[in-house]
Amino acid sequence: MENIIRILPDSVANQIAAGEVIQRPASVVKELVENAIDAGATQIDVILKEAGRNMIRIIDNGKGMSPEDARLAFERHATSKIRQATDLFHLHTMGFRGEALASIASVAQVELVTRRADDELAWKVEIVGSVVSNEEPTLAAQGSRFTVRNLFYNIPARRKFLGDNTKELKAIREEFIQIALVNPQLHMTLTHNDDSLYMLPPTNLRQRVLHIFGKRNSGQLHKQLYPVDVNTQLIRITGFVGDPAASCQRDQMQYFFVNNRFIKHKGFRSAVMKAYELLIPSGQQPTFFLYLEVDPETLDVNIHPTKTEVKFEHEQAIWPIIHATVREALGKANAVPSIDFDRDDAPEIRVFTGDREVTSPSVRFDPSYNPFKGQSSPSSKTTQNWDLLFQGFEKQASNDGSTSKESPSDTLDESEFSADALPGNKLFMLEDLNENAAKFQLFSSYIVLQSPHSLIFIDQHRAHLRVLFERYMTMVETGKSTSQVLLFPENLNLDAVQRLSLLEIIDDLHVFGFEVTCSGNDFTVMAMPPDLKGTHPGLLLDELLQSLSEPGDNQLQDRRRKLALRLSKAAAIPYGQKMSEAEMNDLVERLLALKENKYTPEGKPILMPFTEEELSKRF
Repeated sequence: MENIIRILPDSVANQIAAGEVIQRPASVVKELVENAIDAGATQIDVILKEAGRNMIRIIDNGKGMSPEDARLAFERHATSKIRQATDLFHLHTMGFRGEALASIASVAQVELVTRRADDELAWKVEIVGSVVSNEEPTLAAQGSRFTVRNLFYNIPARRKFLGDNTKELKAIREEFIQIALVNPQLHMTLTHNDDSLYMLPPTNLRQRVLHIFGKRNSGQLHKQLYPVDVNTQLIRITGFVGDPAASCQRDQMQYFFVNNRFIKHKGFRSAVMKAYELLIPSGQQPTFFLYLEVDPETLDVNIHPTKTEVKFEHEQAIWPIIHATVREALGKANAVPSIDFDRDDAPEIRVFTGDREVTSPSVRFDPSYNPFKGQSSPSSKTTQNWDLLFQGFEKQASNDGSTSKESPSDTLDESEFSADALPGNKLFMLEDLNENAAKFQLFSSYIVLQSPHSLIFIDQHRAHLRVLFERYMTMVETGKSTSQVLLFPENLNLDAVQRLSLLEIIDDLHVFGFEVTCSGNDFTVMAMPPDLKGTHPGLLLDELLQSLSEPGDNQLQDRRRKLALRLSKAAAIPYGQKMSEAEMNDLVERLLALKENKYTPEGKPILMPFTEEELSKRF
């Protein structure tokens, strides 16, 4: 019989490895830029064509490579970072597996031009699908220039499933920002289709953050960042946390770094969120840029191919340190009461390293102690106490005639208050409600109506959101909208990626009543939907662009539905706003006129019936 086990060719093995390491153009940018940093570069230029589909070029002024190293760098598991397995726990550089260049070369057409400072000529290597097609000397400046063309040209299925250019460019931009935030000393640029997206000069960390994100929040970010600097035996934490008042509905400015490496860590993020508890509204997201420094021996970065997920040896001990650090920074900014970490009597908690003897704690007790000593009849005393306990039940039974009646503390879950059927088989008929029904506002958040069978509680924010959403979707279907011209047109401060995203949806915005003009890189809002009167155009459009970056279908209808929902949330009557009787009547009338009026577009209930039967159970 024929043998069935075979050794894969190197080209196939590299393509399989590329599936883990090189997932999209952003992965190529990340790997090549990190290699440039490890090569000692002080300037790195990233140049893209068609969001990296057609070309990715990384130019650095690092130390370069010899002709032999240039050729060997594309071999699988070729690396200059480690010599033995134990080196994995002493890493201070970025890439170390030696799979990136081999993986890239297996799924693209790659050209490398590199020269060391002492070499008269540079060396060029051309590789197509893991096969070296050309090697020759050439002229070039010191450093390296990687050019990657036609990514996934030989794997059509992978290329087919890449996102559109806007989505892929956003992913590259995020990788670029993550690297730029830990290397403020570098001169870094990002260019897409000859349009300069970022030009970041060497600077300090605070200025680097402002250069990247400063155009957002109406240019107020410099006033909303509070410094962090805490040093303990386990960890050092530096960076910035944001003012609670500057929180938003997106986590677009939340970054963790450990030993100059971007990471994702749900546990540490929960420590930060806990520090902001009760300081920001539910659903809002704070801003933070936190840099953690730990002993490399206590950190394992080799658990995921992208190296964004890491494992900490002292994770449980670090969590409260992060929480207290953020609270202290907010306290110094008068956001919360601060904790004095500088007291002379503050204890230093030593980390156990195995260099001292540890004794087990001992338990002490008095064997002669008797809690019942001195009581003549402990059993009768105990019986008397149990009799007192049951007196309450006997009293309830005498008043109610039965001990089986539900307690007033018993509550019903939301499903028992469904808008389609009520307890006792009484149907909830919306036609029983009209503008003449008795109504009042409760807690400045709910409208209460009386119907023949029940009280109906209406969530005013959700009701208005549903009304507005249906109106916006009607605009989408009919192409008819209304606009209100702004007395003072609003100029938008957008970065290059935001400008590209706005150009993509500018026709969609027109459907809802926006009028946005474009002149070069300058965008101006001339008109907005009347419902959004008083809303800041720049902040609103930033929210809209962020909502479209969330996962989901990229179809036109889906995109416009997302925009309709976001606009509805922005314009809906907020909780806590008092309403006149005329306003309540108008909202109820418009809600009841809708075909779907029981739930929001996200499936949250709008109406909550409460029957006489349910009320009696509370007594």
